Amino acid sequence: MKNAKLLHYSHCVSDIERSRRFYTEVLGFEVMLEVDFDDDKTSQVMLVPKAKFKGIFMRRDGMRIELIGFTNPPPTGETRPRFSNEIGHSHFTFYVQDMDEAIAELKSKGVEIVEGSRALLDSGVECAVIRDPDGFPIELSRGHGGSLTLAPYE
Repeated sequence: MKNAKLLHYSHCVSDIERSRRFYTEVLGFEVMLEVDFDDDKTSQVMLVPKAKFKGIFMRRDGMRIELIGFTNPPPTGETRPRFSNEIGHSHFTFYVQDMDEAIAELKSKGVEIVEGSRALLDSGVECAVIRDPDGFPIELSRGHGGSLTLAPYE
């Protein structure tokens, strides 16, 4: 797709208001737009008959996500800790300059670090994992990892 740009990643949540608070107050996303979807054409595109849902479009650091919360039909699946080897959404990552500072800030906001997830990899990258309110993993990463050039701060 040469004539295309990535617009956003959409993330279905069980409680849209709880997730809005987490993604804005804890992770620092800014709400760009909120839309209530309740029409046949959107249902057709979503592949969910008679869909009714709220979409909250957010951004941070040049990245965009959309949280979607269905009211009809209600969300399916269970809220539980998910793991990176499950098909579908694996995780997303925040690069942090100071792991101890990031963890202290998250703990002060009531966020738990996943037990046993903090590690210093052989590459020199330090990682830890937290979860959003529905159990989706969010990785914290610090360090350059040798030939890895994705880190924005080094």
